[in-house]
Amino acid sequence: MQVLEARWRLFGHVLRRDRNIPANKAMLFYFSDNKRARGRPQTTLPITLNNDLKKLVATKLELTTQTDLDILRLIAEDRPKWNALVAEIRKTAEAARSDDPTSGRLE
Repeated sequence: MQVLEARWRLFGHVLRRDRNIPANKAMLFYFSDNKRARGRPQTTLPITLNNDLKKLVATKLELTTQTDLDILRLIAEDRPKWNALVAEIRKTAEAARSDDPTSGRLE
């Protein structure tokens, strides 16, 4: 859970920074209409973040388009909202892990 929370906190930090930093440019390029590579889809940060968002029942947030990125950028600008979103993602992940008997925990 620490990695998940750290990933989202860092993502919020990047979203609040200037759009000309390399991390933001990479996100803009990722959602551009450039042709993707062939073969098995890579597990990228945007895919991982989108999978975390899909698990939230209370929101319809996604990270599949540039518009979704802009919406998350607006949420990140409001730190209390962003912290609430990160807490909800963490809580959802913890609940899913406690419900999964194959989560890898030894008892």
